[in-house]
Amino acid sequence: MHRTLSTRIRLNPDLDQEVEFRRIAGSCRLVYNLGLEQRRDFWRQYRATEGRHLHWMGQKKELPALKEAAPFLADAPAHCLQMALQDLQRAFDAFFAGRAGYPRPRKKFENDSFRFPDPAQIRIDAKAGLLILPKFGRSKGDHGAIRAVFHRPIRGKIRSVTIVREGRHWYASILLQVRCKVPAEKAPVSIDEVYGVDRGVEVPFMGSDGVARGHAILPKPGSGEAKRRKRLEQALARAKKGSKRRAKVRLKLAAHRAREARRRKDMIEKVTTEIANNHRVVVIENLPVRSMTASARGTVEDPGANVAQKAGLNTVILDKGWGLFRIRLEQKLAARGGLLIVVSAAFTSQICACCGHVSAESRLTRDLFRCTACGHEAHADHNAACNIRDRGLALLGLAPSARIERPAAGAVVAVC
Repeated sequence: MHRTLSTRIRLNPDLDQEVEFRRIAGSCRLVYNLGLEQRRDFWRQYRATEGRHLHWMGQKKELPALKEAAPFLADAPAHCLQMALQDLQRAFDAFFAGRAGYPRPRKKFENDSFRFPDPAQIRIDAKAGLLILPKFGRSKGDHGAIRAVFHRPIRGKIRSVTIVREGRHWYASILLQVRCKVPAEKAPVSIDEVYGVDRGVEVPFMGSDGVARGHAILPKPGSGEAKRRKRLEQALARAKKGSKRRAKVRLKLAAHRAREARRRKDMIEKVTTEIANNHRVVVIENLPVRSMTASARGTVEDPGANVAQKAGLNTVILDKGWGLFRIRLEQKLAARGGLLIVVSAAFTSQICACCGHVSAESRLTRDLFRCTACGHEAHADHNAACNIRDRGLALLGLAPSARIERPAAGAVVAVC
């Protein structure tokens, strides 16, 4: 059995190699944006003349003519330009499938990346700390190799390498195909193997055992780092476009955001690994993060209310990484032979985990839950995690009870 994994290493290119990085990233960005413009403005004409829709395979055949019109594109690896069109195809596939919005043009300093898909052109010397890729300026004594920091051994068959810039640094994401054992058949699931997780704002992840995770790693809202990001955003807005000061502020802001993203991903990896290693079946609620973080501005005819407060809440929610948590937890459970169950989120914060009474008045504060019927008192997130776990048990047929059969708690939406 084979699985596809990725590992990321930090690159330390010299000046010439970094210039080449920027040149290739700019060429790929141009090809992507031109392909997007062609699909957006000329798809009707193409369908009328060719009788079919535009596809990246057809756009790839037009690259030689594009290189004649823009000779500098010939300096970029052909595979990298083709992968830019393939990325555009995936963006449109996700849009038509309803998983994402309409593709947007790539921007300089924000979407600087390119990919080498041919394993025959990629070599790695982990002992010497070198990554060898085609069409790069040759460093003295390295024969064109790029110096890299390998934090862990590279095991598996290399499939592709993606170079991306985040802040001040360049990274290489190496896609690997590794051989793994087929999970053995396990005994039926027991009640003790089912674990519920509630995702929140103050406490990112609360388990049904009362253990809070993630809050000690991420900085709190309103902390010094959040204030620094706000100051940098304000300074960038005030700086004159094209000035040296704007370039310096933009670089500082990009580095700050990259550091926040690395910290958030580190937290997600640690939390999901701990949960997947210790629990066989995990139950989470179905949270439409995209809808929950939509802007409240409204329209000119119907303007929204409390726009600033909603924008702050959206930022806090996105900083917790709820979507990445679900993706990584599902992947790690599947690799260990586990199961992720997704249930309805309706009224999980208003139901008493002890008696099943439903009342919004039981939620006294953000952290305190005290049932108005039986007097049960618990942390609000812990109470919600227990309700989420009960809904998973009801789906598995392990704990049918009166409160789980309530209309508000019986709606199970999906099983992964």
